[in-house]
Amino acid sequence: MMKVLILVDKFRGSLSASEVSEAIAIGLQSFSDNLDIVKVPLADGGEGTLEAVERDGTERLMIECIDPLGREIVVPVLKMGDRILIEMAKSTGLHLLTREERNPLYTSSYGLGLVIKKVSEMGFKNILIGIGGSATNDGGAGMLEALGFRFVDEEGRDVRLGEHITGRDLINIRNVDDSGSNPLLKELNIEVASDVTNTLVGAKGASRVYGPQKGAGEVEVEYLEKGMQNFAKVSADYHGKDFSSLPGSGAAGGVGFGLIAYCGATLKNGWRVLFDFMDVDKSIMESHLVITGEGRVDEQSLSGKLLAGVGELCKKHKKPLWIICGDNHLANKDVRKVGASILFAISYIEPEKELAIKNAREYLEKISADAATFLKDIQSNNRTNNTK
Repeated sequence: MMKVLILVDKFRGSLSASEVSEAIAIGLQSFSDNLDIVKVPLADGGEGTLEAVERDGTERLMIECIDPLGREIVVPVLKMGDRILIEMAKSTGLHLLTREERNPLYTSSYGLGLVIKKVSEMGFKNILIGIGGSATNDGGAGMLEALGFRFVDEEGRDVRLGEHITGRDLINIRNVDDSGSNPLLKELNIEVASDVTNTLVGAKGASRVYGPQKGAGEVEVEYLEKGMQNFAKVSADYHGKDFSSLPGSGAAGGVGFGLIAYCGATLKNGWRVLFDFMDVDKSIMESHLVITGEGRVDEQSLSGKLLAGVGELCKKHKKPLWIICGDNHLANKDVRKVGASILFAISYIEPEKELAIKNAREYLEKISADAATFLKDIQSNNRTNNTK
């Protein structure tokens, strides 16, 4: 019996990783029932990370905090032995806001800071934070405010114009007051899982690359960029070191920067941290075929993303890899570069994006059933290898 491992991320705005896995499995099994299918839904540190990691032996704890606009909410964190997994998107995610509410000038990462504060007060010192999918562009200043830091003007007054510091306030910061910072911060070991390598500022910085996705127009983006540049300068003066050019400092609207510079966090590749925790390496070794995928496959998928990580391990263990996705923007040579032999995309049979998203489950089952016709090639190769 052929063992097929399905390692997929969510199709953003359409299906969760679990739903994608199930649809692919149904499609494959409609062609052949002689398959041992193992489904391992994945995430890269962003939205859905907690659900991807959750399993027997872990425990959900519920934490009171606020959303990006300051509304009270309750979010889960995951207890994994002596570690706590915090998914930033639960408290500070873009999905928590309506389209009309999205504007990074007015959103804050304060809620994430509250979650960190509360789990540290519960006695947890080892914290893994998955960052991604955020609605904010405040450099992590909101998060740091919840942890006791004050960001002030030349006269020592808080710069925030609202209840919590947001993206619009960064441009007015002149000094950092750490006199009230949480003493527990010094005891924490914080690891950050992220698939983003952007720096804090510049053409590939948080504001210019991700600001528009969070609701900022051209004028707002440039205002946010100036604010981020100012925050980077003030922080460099405060620390005696500039962290703003570090890869990943621009992750989650600059929360990566806030965690590295002010909390001593270490930033790690999102998929690698989670792969290690879930022992994905072993699962790939034990499989005859690996199937991976995500909603949109493009050049970003080649650098540091989950798909590239799966490809890296498949090449290491000499396992055939297929990609099943919603929309493909890679040339054939790039697909081979990842390590995949075949790519199947919903967009090949339904180019209309809205219809593809609306009927993603149905189309996934269909293209997976079509893909299953190629299983005979894998079976033939396995027989050949076994007779050598």
